[in-house]
Amino acid sequence: MAYPLGGKGGRPILRKVALLLTALLALGGCAKPTQGPPPEPKPLEVVPVQAPPAPPVRGRILAVGDLLMHLPLVTISETKDGYDFTPLFQEVKPWIEGADLAIANLETTLTGPAYPYSNYPTFNTPQEFARDIKKVGFDAIVHANNHALDYGEYGLTQTSESLERAGLPHIGTARTPAEAEKILVLDVVPGIKLALLNYSYSTNGIPLPQPWSVNLLDKDRVRADVRRARQLPAVDLVAVAFHYGDEDTREPNQQQIEFNDLAIQAGADMIFGDHVHATQRVEFLPKVKDEWGRVKNRAVFYGLGNFISRQLELHQECGLIGLVDLVKQNGESEVESMAIIPTWRQNWWDGGLKRTRVVVMEKAMADYKAGTDPLMTTEAYERLQLAWNDTLRWTVAETKVPVYSYKESPVLKR
Repeated sequence: MAYPLGGKGGRPILRKVALLLTALLALGGCAKPTQGPPPEPKPLEVVPVQAPPAPPVRGRILAVGDLLMHLPLVTISETKDGYDFTPLFQEVKPWIEGADLAIANLETTLTGPAYPYSNYPTFNTPQEFARDIKKVGFDAIVHANNHALDYGEYGLTQTSESLERAGLPHIGTARTPAEAEKILVLDVVPGIKLALLNYSYSTNGIPLPQPWSVNLLDKDRVRADVRRARQLPAVDLVAVAFHYGDEDTREPNQQQIEFNDLAIQAGADMIFGDHVHATQRVEFLPKVKDEWGRVKNRAVFYGLGNFISRQLELHQECGLIGLVDLVKQNGESEVESMAIIPTWRQNWWDGGLKRTRVVVMEKAMADYKAGTDPLMTTEAYERLQLAWNDTLRWTVAETKVPVYSYKESPVLKR
């Protein structure tokens, strides 16, 4: 007799089969797990990309010496409609316009028709002169000099108003106590601001209408003003324009040296000197430490000379365009380099009038050799060569500050 599932009675075999299947299922992973769920995966680590450093910001300041407006310069600038002074500066206009900030010393008053136009000992020039120096590229004026009060408080006020109508910010003279306390802050380029201060040694014995009418040389005042300028949050660099020294001398006097040192120690970055009607030494001072602990380059022009005048001596015909290149990187600003462009005032006769123009010396000599300048006669060229040699001898022969070549583009907007 056959038995189901091969065993007697069948049930023991079924139990064995069931037990075997249970064991196999347990081995196959169907049993209840003994550990919890796997941990969440860690997020990917994001490594920040380092931003490249911001490129440096650069700018160029240009400064010239005295705009000493003798009466013959007014006479030759008269037109049937008034006055036009721009031809005086036509040859140097590209260099003035090419700078980011161009500064000049206005050594005359602009009273308007209330007083006759005049020159030494009291200077008065048509108010159109402010309009025209703006047209040729000047951006700011310093006016603390020994002729600032030639026509008293009225002349000072009229001059300030004329400059403001022309869009020329100015410093050195004041109409109110608040204006006297002002520190002129100028944009060189976006991101670089310059504080400009200005002082004169004298007003030629003319009493100040008010104690604050003209900024006069005073060590305590200069030191305090430079310190104030240095602490203004928006200011990157400080420039001081001094009207000082002995006229017609080629070496700085003790007063010039002392005030320059004082201003630099108080935090000034550059010095622009005028008044002596002659070009004097130019110095690049690397890494000078001031009272703030700043170790910075400084630029010093002891005497920028006459930019324009009708004075007759060779040294009085010569001037300097002073160039100061600035750099700002990682929030720190500094004088990067400096250079000069020697200029010469040429006179010539035309239609019974002695005409005048300011030329860049090196370019004028090259134009003569190329035969491209009909106004540069052989006689004028020989005088120009003497002016060139004289200027280099007294300004950069020992300090080695470079002469900016006329072959380099004067258009240097950055």
